[in-house]
Amino acid sequence: MKKFTILLLLLFNAHWPLFNVQWSTFNGQWSMFSVYANDGVYYTSGNFLVPLRETDISVRKEVLEITLCRDSFATVTVDYTLYNNNKDKTVTMAFEAAAPYNAWVPFDRRGIHPFIEDFTVLFNGKPLQHRNAVVAGSSPDSSPGWKGRRDDYLTPLDLDTWKGYGEVADSLLPTDDVLVCPALPDSFRSFAYAYYFDAPFRKGENTVRHTYRYRMSWGVGRDYELSYWLTPVTRWRGGQVDDFTLRIKSETDREIVMNDSLFLGAPFKLEGIGDIYQLQSDYWGYSQCLFAPLMEGNVLEWHSTNFAPKENLHIEPLYVLKGGVRGLSNQGRVVVTKDGSEMRYIADSGDNYFIEVQDYGLVPKAGAKVKLREATKGQGYVYLNSDIRRANVRQKPSLKSKVLFTLDNDGELPEGYPCLGFVSHKEADGFYKWWYKVNVNGKTGYISEEIANWDSIQL
Repeated sequence: MKKFTILLLLLFNAHWPLFNVQWSTFNGQWSMFSVYANDGVYYTSGNFLVPLRETDISVRKEVLEITLCRDSFATVTVDYTLYNNNKDKTVTMAFEAAAPYNAWVPFDRRGIHPFIEDFTVLFNGKPLQHRNAVVAGSSPDSSPGWKGRRDDYLTPLDLDTWKGYGEVADSLLPTDDVLVCPALPDSFRSFAYAYYFDAPFRKGENTVRHTYRYRMSWGVGRDYELSYWLTPVTRWRGGQVDDFTLRIKSETDREIVMNDSLFLGAPFKLEGIGDIYQLQSDYWGYSQCLFAPLMEGNVLEWHSTNFAPKENLHIEPLYVLKGGVRGLSNQGRVVVTKDGSEMRYIADSGDNYFIEVQDYGLVPKAGAKVKLREATKGQGYVYLNSDIRRANVRQKPSLKSKVLFTLDNDGELPEGYPCLGFVSHKEADGFYKWWYKVNVNGKTGYISEEIANWDSIQL
């Protein structure tokens, strides 16, 4: 049997957000790691892995399933049906995960990623064992701010020369996703954790199942962010997936938006409760995106034949589009109709505005206007936080100022008070605190931002 070494690469990279997952709870630090998934094809010569276009093996079928779990993890299951048009050969496949950024966890020289769990591979129904290694990371073709050289991407690293976080003084490392050479303290190199396994391809049809879990958490304005690299599939024979299915699920209720331009050739289907909307928004990184409610039990599915993607999948929470949602911002856009009705603007949707009041819907653009409201300009409404039962309204924006009266909050439908401004005041401890100026039944006073938030509309 002839032996080849080909790398089917699932790239995790912390500089380009593909399956970008951010968390800020580990050690109290901001951190992220990005998942480049979907198998690309590489050839190894000596210590170098070089991308190539596979001429023998084609992708007959791919079923990609992404599940957002309730336990702060996401799981990915990818089922491939691959067809080897030539003789039997052994293929070395690998799963590569770049170092997490700003997590400040100890470098693992065994090559085991600190935030990846339950990595498994079934090849033709049989489990394959894997081995680990540390390699030079950051693809020069896809990573802005790439730290390495173009000729050493994926090169196995000499760990007698290069040291990571936990092995050297913190002052030697500018970030935790690089290694340093102590003999040359200003010499840095990005790195990745690699999971390798050997797959004995037979002539004809073969199946591969990848499964893995990785930890998610939250960042500013989002509690998850997922991207999936689809384009490497074009390196296989034929440059496409003959039959492709994408399924997205969630173990808890979530509202997602995702870039939609690469999926316009066929409609999405939603099995479960809710409606799908196609949106255009300048708040997001993609002008064309799709909204779908992922209620527990819902399945968002897309199917296509002869799929040759030119873009990659990116998923975020809907609230990245909501500039004026309470607790997230002090400015937001509002749709105002001819009869004076006001609704929160989220995005455009063809000839309509996609809006929210108590629920989501569409409002025709004809006869309606979009207005920007800002707390600093004395616009919008102020609401007490849901966990606040009594709040002081003060004469001036200061904790030392006289209390004019108190507000009761029953925790049910919140009452909105017209916002007259948003100002800061330096307190006795030397720190500045922000205050909303409000109108409460004709009386003017100030409520601390620490117990209240702002919205562009009255609920």
